[in-house]
Amino acid sequence: MKKKDIVDNNTLQSTEISKEDLFEVKYMSRWQLVWRALRKHKLGLLSLWILIIMYLIALFAEFLAPNSPYEQTQGLSFAPPSKVHWTDEEGKLTAPYIYAWVMERDPETYRTTFAEGVSVGALTAIDKSTGEEITFRKGENGVKDIFLTIKTERYALDADGNRANIGQPDYSIIQNIKLNELELFERTQVSETTNKTTIDSLSPSRFRELQKIGPPVKVVTERTLHRVFAQKEDEIDDVVLEAISLYNEIIDLDGGDVELAQEFLAELEISPTLLGVIVEPEVKTYETVKYPVKFFVKSWEYKLFWLIPTNIHLFGTDQPSKLLLFGADRYGRDVYSRILAGSRISMSIGLLAIMITFSLGLSIGGAAGYFGGITDEILMRVTEVLMSIPSFYLLISLRAILPTSIPSHLTYLLIVVILSFIGWPGMARVIRGMVLGLKETEFVQAAVAMGYPSSRVILRHIIPNTATYIIVAATLSIPGYILGEAGLSFLGLGITEPSASWGLMLSQAQSIKAMTEAPWLLIPGIFIFIVVMGFNLLGDALRDALDPRSLGY
Repeated sequence: MKKKDIVDNNTLQSTEISKEDLFEVKYMSRWQLVWRALRKHKLGLLSLWILIIMYLIALFAEFLAPNSPYEQTQGLSFAPPSKVHWTDEEGKLTAPYIYAWVMERDPETYRTTFAEGVSVGALTAIDKSTGEEITFRKGENGVKDIFLTIKTERYALDADGNRANIGQPDYSIIQNIKLNELELFERTQVSETTNKTTIDSLSPSRFRELQKIGPPVKVVTERTLHRVFAQKEDEIDDVVLEAISLYNEIIDLDGGDVELAQEFLAELEISPTLLGVIVEPEVKTYETVKYPVKFFVKSWEYKLFWLIPTNIHLFGTDQPSKLLLFGADRYGRDVYSRILAGSRISMSIGLLAIMITFSLGLSIGGAAGYFGGITDEILMRVTEVLMSIPSFYLLISLRAILPTSIPSHLTYLLIVVILSFIGWPGMARVIRGMVLGLKETEFVQAAVAMGYPSSRVILRHIIPNTATYIIVAATLSIPGYILGEAGLSFLGLGITEPSASWGLMLSQAQSIKAMTEAPWLLIPGIFIFIVVMGFNLLGDALRDALDPRSLGY
């Protein structure tokens, strides 16, 4: 094809496109043209859909939250995100499930860590005291739950292997055990050995026992599966653990008097048949309990749309496990559920503040620009005084003079008012300048000549012609209000416990422990970043879409 033909084709194609644009400009409404221009801004359109999804998530926060955002669990303080398993022990694909977290403390460093724990659903073991093989299975023969007693002993060893006990045996009653210690059922003991050469804080009797051997070179922590108990269906849950502890204490420290143990059980009004006991068990087989991730589960109660009481949630797991998608905070609360609950405050506060700000800015700026004279002087001088004060310091000062003990819902309203108070001066200045130009136009002068009142002229003829600026300015101002609330809450002057907001949740990530051991506490900051960037990109896209040149004018 000749070069001339190529040029002619390109010219013809551009002519056709221009004709199409002219047709759309002539027969499409202004807002249809705005939507056409906005669709060409891919990043802005993506931000719009992200913000729509975020606001829908905030609207259905309770339905999407598997756990109550206010429920505290002491044993899950700074627990990491749950590990969702998609394959079984043989590596085959299966429905997603989790194991409950088990908190443990290192006996040497006293540092708490979490490991996946398993609950024993069925267990078959040989009772060494009688040689009888006994099987416990939850839900069968009246068995409600299975308890394990782990005997922990600590002793020192010298270079020749001589042993000296350095602590009383500890009989820990557990329902869950670490997943990586399942071999505890297959072996009689698990030893944790360190090269610790000094032993501190020993009682005098233990110190004298230590002197009977040579210099200690090892401290051994030995854990043994000591007993297995079965809880019956018809017994009271609150006293079961006390009964098991009492049974262990009498049997192990008082010479194994079973009759005496049963007498104490009777004093607690517990039937001696409560506990199907396997003493010093030799485990043959066992089955673990998995907690599958279910959909439309029943959990904590809430009111859908603040009106409909229900307890249905999109997904979750059965008790006593907790599905922690984003881990837990220092109070053991689900971070994911609190992010959903906090989204309502963090995302709605910008919308409410912008409504108040623009109402004040449009009214004061419109009045100053339209009436002029002494009205303009007074209103603009007040505006300039407020604008001369650094906004963040003014924000902190206004919040600091208010009481900090007020309820959370009143705190929320106060923050909205404070953010609106410091935001309207800039809006009023811009609106005043636009009104000064619009009031000299012919259609405004015609309305005045027809005798329309000033309020109608401002509201019906002047303010609508500032709509383009208002939409863009509102979209670009909302991130400032979101960051303002986050900053106040981060400093402890905004939303307070037990309510949730993204800024308040970030304030918990200030400690060194949280930064180094619980980085998931920084996840609310990611959501702040997404929402702020979404509004900024959408504002840029709207500014371009509302440009007359983008509309084809």
